[in-house]
This record gives sequence, C-alpha cells and structure tokens, in this order.
Amino acid sequence: MPSAAASWRITARRFWRLAGGFWSERGTRGEALSIAALLALLAGAEVALMLRFNTWNRDLFDALERRDGEAVLWECLVLLLIVAGFCVASAGQLLCRRRLALGWRNWLGARLTGLWVAAGPALTPPNVDGRIAEDVRVSTEEWVELSASLLHALITLASFVGVLWVLSNHPPITLGGVEFGLPGYLLWFAILYALLGMFVAVAAGRTLIRTTDERQAKEAEYRAALVRARDTAAHGGVDAPRLHGLFGQLAQAFERQSRAFAKLEFFVCAVTRVGFGLPFLVATPAYLAGAVTLGWVMQAAQAFQTVAEALSWPVKHMPRLAQWRASAERVLVLADAAQAQAAAPAPRAAALPAAAQPAQG
Repeated sequence: MPSAAASWRITARRFWRLAGGFWSERGTRGEALSIAALLALLAGAEVALMLRFNTWNRDLFDALERRDGEAVLWECLVLLLIVAGFCVASAGQLLCRRRLALGWRNWLGARLTGLWVAAGPALTPPNVDGRIAEDVRVSTEEWVELSASLLHALITLASFVGVLWVLSNHPPITLGGVEFGLPGYLLWFAILYALLGMFVAVAAGRTLIRTTDERQAKEAEYRAALVRARDTAAHGGVDAPRLHGLFGQLAQAFERQSRAFAKLEFFVCAVTRVGFGLPFLVATPAYLAGAVTLGWVMQAAQAFQTVAEALSWPVKHMPRLAQWRASAERVLVLADAAQAQAAAPAPRAAALPAAAQPAQG
C-alpha cells in the first residue's frame, strides 16, 4: 500500500494527465500561460510591497522612539501608497485566478462530457452529471487557488529568508552571563516554529481527508436521489423514507468531518496564537541589551511571522488540500469508468437459428 505522500503524488499525477491538456493544447495554451504569467508577476509585486512594508515598520517605530513627529507623518503617507499597491495587486491576482479556474473548468467539463457521451448509456455511475458540474469545479478551482498561494509562499520565503538572516547580524548579546551571537538565529527559530506547527497539524488532521471524501460522496448520493425524486414525482414515485435515510447518512458524515475540522482547528489555533507573541519574545533580548532599536524589533517580528506563515503553507491549506483531493479522485473515477466503457468491444448480435434464417433462392 503506498504511503500517504506517494498516494498524494499519484492522485496529482493522474489528475494532471487527465486535465493538463488545458495548459498544452493550442486552443487554450496561449491564454492560460499568459494569465498564469501575469498572476506570477502580480504575486512578485505583492511580495515586493511586503518587503517595503517590512522596512516601513522599522522606519515608523524608530521615528516613534526618537519622537520625530515629521518623520511619523511622512511614514503615514508612505503607508497609504503601500496599501494602494496591495489593493491593486490583490484584486489583480483574484481576477487572474478566477479567469484561469473558469477556463480550466470549461475545458475539463467538456472533456468529461465527451467521454461520457462516447461511453454511451451503459455508463451510469451515481450522479454523473453532478460530478461533472461540481467535482470538476472544485478540482480545478482549488488547484488554481492552491497553486497560486504556494507560488506566493515560495516567493515570500525566498525574499524574507535573507531579511531574517541580515537582521540576525547584530553585535553579540549577553544572556545569563553567556555571550550569544548565533548567525541567523531569527531564521532558525522561525523554521523550528513552523516545523513544530506542521507536525502538530498533520498529526491532528489525518482523518480530515477521509471524512471530507466521505461527506462529498454522501452529498452526491443525496443530490442524485433528489433528482430522481423530481423526475418521478409526477408518477407518485417519491421515496420519502429513502431520502430521509440518505440525509441521515449525510448528517453523520458531516458530523464526522466537523469533529476532524475541530481537532485540526484546535491545534492550528494554538500554534497560530503562540506565533503572534513568539517573534517579540525572540527579538526582545537584543533590544534590552541595547544592541538594536525598537524599529529593529518590529521589523524582525514582522519578518519572523511572514517566514513562519510561508513555511506553514501545508498546515494553513490542509482543509483545501483535502477538499481538492476528494473531488479530484471522484473526477478520476468517472474518467476511468468512461474510458473503460468506451474501449470495451460492442456486444455482438445473437445469430439467428437455422430455422429462422431466410431461405436461399
């Protein structure tokens, strides 16, 4: 049985083989790659603004420490420009993500519909129309959203690792009579904190993927039963007890997923709240020793939180990853069934008995 990581890779690889044509076929490749390039450019611009905001923190609090009112006023004006840049970059990225997701959904939906039609009436998995409408939407939208956020996290990490390393390069300080001067210590603390949070979240969220898959399956069964009930209502064929029973199964799956979400949320919340104060605790000794300014503390704390958040991408997006995988696997099951049915040889017509064959003249 493949490991969890291998299972994820298998699902992602199979989904890409099915849906990756959107990015390589002549009719869609140009627009898709152009929008993706613009999305990456906007993500880079946003990270550049984050770097400027990081130095802005230092400039503002150094001005406050000096009680320099003119400098504080200037930093307020700079903040307005930074915020305006953030707004433009954020809105542009949202439009790019949605444009990509819609185009990919259209392409994959058309491909699955074609496979469904080619397979003929023998292909009757439960709620096939719902899978094409809903699971294709979720699998493509979440892939785009997750990929965009991962790209942003990687650019952020590459940019702010250097910031933390440089900020750690200050004169050694004395702690408990011992001189302390570990190169890059702010970066090492951020990495250890992020790894701890990741370990806790993965351990706490193991059941989330299974319960998400189960809930989506029950949702599909319930929707399919409602469609059948609608189609047979005119003939008095509504099976109310069956609908009630299916909703009961859906409710149970929903409760199991809720418990898995709550378990994960408990630990993620604890790690996140600790992260609000930990950077200041790590940076404070250097300030108390007189090695750095108040602005340095604020800049270091903000950079620490930014690096830790980028490193915690898997933890932050675990629920969305689980939702994507559940929908992707359902799309793959439908595609496999359609392809197998289309490739199956057509049944031969039974030969007529000799007595029934037409007489030869």
